[in-house]
Amino acid sequence: MPTPTPRRPVSRRAFGGLVAGTAATAGLAACGGGSASSEGPVTLRFTWWGADARHEYTQQIIDAFNDEHPDITVEGEFTEWSGYWDRLATNVAANDAPDIIQMDAIYLRSYADRGALLDLSQLDGLDTSAIDSNALDTGETGEGLFGLVSGVVPLAIMTNPGLVQAAGQQLPDDTTWTWADYEALGAAITAGSPEGTYGVANGGIDEAGLQLWVKQLGGAFYDDEGNVTLEPAMVADWWEYNLGLIQSGAAGPVTLAMEKAVAALDQSGIATNTTAMQPYWATQITALAGASGQPLALLRPPTQSTGGEPGVYYKPSMFWSASARTEHPEAVATFLDYLVNSEAVADLMLTERGIPANTQIREYITPKLSETDQLAIEYTDSLADVVEDTPPSAPAGASNIEEVVRRYGSEVLFGQQQPAAAAEAMVEELTNSIESA
Repeated sequence: MPTPTPRRPVSRRAFGGLVAGTAATAGLAACGGGSASSEGPVTLRFTWWGADARHEYTQQIIDAFNDEHPDITVEGEFTEWSGYWDRLATNVAANDAPDIIQMDAIYLRSYADRGALLDLSQLDGLDTSAIDSNALDTGETGEGLFGLVSGVVPLAIMTNPGLVQAAGQQLPDDTTWTWADYEALGAAITAGSPEGTYGVANGGIDEAGLQLWVKQLGGAFYDDEGNVTLEPAMVADWWEYNLGLIQSGAAGPVTLAMEKAVAALDQSGIATNTTAMQPYWATQITALAGASGQPLALLRPPTQSTGGEPGVYYKPSMFWSASARTEHPEAVATFLDYLVNSEAVADLMLTERGIPANTQIREYITPKLSETDQLAIEYTDSLADVVEDTPPSAPAGASNIEEVVRRYGSEVLFGQQQPAAAAEAMVEELTNSIESA
């Protein structure tokens, strides 16, 4: 299942200077520090990654904020994803971190545990009361709130109703179906479709799918202290299931899964109308529907058994963090509050950084959205009665977890390793990586 953005691990060499550069100074940015009102005009540096469209509207947000707050000047530092994390690690290690940092869940704990980030819960002037509590908690570690969630996105089964019906099948009741039902329906769709069209896509190389599977079984990759708690048996079970999808004909051959895993979004099975159902993040419906040219639907993921744990959670699309070394925490609080609570920001950002975690802002922008974006919000709101806590953030040393899952999953699907042996090896590698970080 494709993820919203690719992951790229930070080099250990660049990141290694964080401890010396920041741990000793983490306490310098307490709320008693400087502010626009007490120190006169201040300048804040704000860094983010993204494509040109994000850069353009973010600059508009900065300009509007600067106009409203003449004593605070925010300066933007825009970087493409491919170089963002190496640059940030280098800046932090050199004690030159930006004041406000767009942060990703895969790196949040790595920076927070090394003392590089400011505890946002200690900031006066930052109102988080309208942010969904489950979403707000995703930015916490045991030591404080180090990421202010910008947006959330839940996992869904992206479904092409036209392909389902053309194969003589009906959409399932997504409040009761199981993974066995998913496989059976997928096999029936494949059997009733033209050659080259499949009921489902194989997800055996996708970390997000494994996260959901493990959560449904009552497990987790890590505990709150960052220790690996992933049980190899759960991983092996997941790979056995995905091998079964191929064997039953529900999914295409493993070579197709590998090809689609690295293809652009508009070349995926859903986008090319050659796959009827596939797990995706809900907000990807707009891009996929645009590429496919057909109406798409969002279904809840199946469960392990009828009435079983749904395992769905709100994945933080990204966070706003602040440097522990900022000299202007009150000004930082003012800008962060503007980012998450301002309707003017919401008008520009809409759902580009995820479905707003601020429920009032979410309600405000819904009428302004496209039909597909509205479907994503409706789906997200429909999960309110079943949504579970978001899994703990990846600890330092686990930023390459997606690559690790893909590598071992590929070996299993190609028959180069047995599921049980591969699961043991993968968990051992993950554990060693975290312990040596």
